[in-house]
Amino acid sequence: MKKIIWAMTWLFILGAILSGCLVEEQVNPQQISDLGYTAFIHVNMVPMISEIIIKDQTVLVKGDRIIAVGPGRSVTIPENATVIDGEGAYLMPGLADMHMHTSQDWDTNAWPVSPLVLYLANGVTTIRDFGPSGEVLTYALEWRNQIKAGSRVGPTIYASGRILFASPLGGPQGLVRENHDLGFDFLKLYSYLSPEDAREALTTAKELEMYSSGHVPYAIGLENILAAGMDEIAHVEELLFAFIEYDRKQQLAPDAWLSYLIKSAMEQFDFASGFDEAEFAYLHAETMQHILEVLSTYGTPLCTTMVVDDVISQKLFELEAFLARPEIGFLPTTYLDLLLLGEEKHLVQFRGIEDLAVYKYDIDRWLLTELHQAEVPLLLGTDSGILAIVPGYSIHDELQILVENGFSPYEAIKTGTVNAADVIEAMVGEGNFGTIEVGQRADLILVNNNPLEDVANIKDPHGVMAAGRWYSREELSQMIALE
Repeated sequence: MKKIIWAMTWLFILGAILSGCLVEEQVNPQQISDLGYTAFIHVNMVPMISEIIIKDQTVLVKGDRIIAVGPGRSVTIPENATVIDGEGAYLMPGLADMHMHTSQDWDTNAWPVSPLVLYLANGVTTIRDFGPSGEVLTYALEWRNQIKAGSRVGPTIYASGRILFASPLGGPQGLVRENHDLGFDFLKLYSYLSPEDAREALTTAKELEMYSSGHVPYAIGLENILAAGMDEIAHVEELLFAFIEYDRKQQLAPDAWLSYLIKSAMEQFDFASGFDEAEFAYLHAETMQHILEVLSTYGTPLCTTMVVDDVISQKLFELEAFLARPEIGFLPTTYLDLLLLGEEKHLVQFRGIEDLAVYKYDIDRWLLTELHQAEVPLLLGTDSGILAIVPGYSIHDELQILVENGFSPYEAIKTGTVNAADVIEAMVGEGNFGTIEVGQRADLILVNNNPLEDVANIKDPHGVMAAGRWYSREELSQMIALE
């Protein structure tokens, strides 16, 4: 019965859109900036409420909100509105990179162009910072507020604070409360926590109603960390450790943990022979089924971040071609120097065990496919901002990887729109984006061709609107121009 009611509700909404009945609604004046009206006319709308295209629509924006949607004649456009004629282009929701990292040096000359602008230029209108890097981490909150006020250009930011990295934490409750009181949006847990520290931190987070996401700590495991209350898993690759047999009771330093796990994996898997998906799936069917059952029980979403594996492979095996990619010019020269010298983190980490990187990527792709088929909620994330994962540009690589591994374009885009909004709603109660509907935040991308046919069509937008602020293709090109 619930499914029938849900379907009837969406049919009503769709019918209202098509008939032009979704017109201006009252929006809290505190949410309205001084941006005025913007009208997109003659657009093929990709609303993301389902896998549909609605032709020749008008979308009216006031301030940072969508206030009317419908066929042109049904929407009254104020005389003082800025009118953007789509001429048959496709209007879709902006994308969210749900796992990325900012750095305080973005405000210096370390980066040739501000990564915040690179996100916008690529249609990324929401970012979720999984660990600010700097002397004073609250810079991320200052940027968030400045962007909202219009004094800084960039996407909407949600941020974690100080990462709960390794035990002993020396007071998990205090660290969680500090993050909460400073105003950070969620809590991030890392791989090297003890069961006691993780449990105490998550109990405090629940008391404060603070959302949590992170790695699966090696000493704890998937089922136990979810039972302790962690809301989300930061990477698909975190599930890989469930397939390695090792002693979780060991008390190791962070560097020692990684060496121990690599050694354990090399003893159990034949990396040199390559990944045999059918054999691996057969041997580990019970483990995979248990993982899916655990994730289903807790309703746990996961960030994809598949592009990390892809970039590692390119750096290890196709470095010259990788460095020739146009977007690599946006990376700091200090990092590029490390790459050229062979001293970059991944080049060092996988030196002599390159087969491990290939094998790991194959397992992660298999995991992604299994999660997708089981309809586990997945979030578009790229881990951008660090280690040659270029802000903004990486979102298109991530979408392409999803499609290459069994997602339809609609399903891939949904991970960075609808699914992202669902998690932000659970996190801070602001999931009012990700679809084109009245009342939603005006995060929009105008593209030439149908993104539901090919996600690559999102790469070259006519323009991007972020929280009601419109940036044309020409403006974005000027903002990211390398001197």
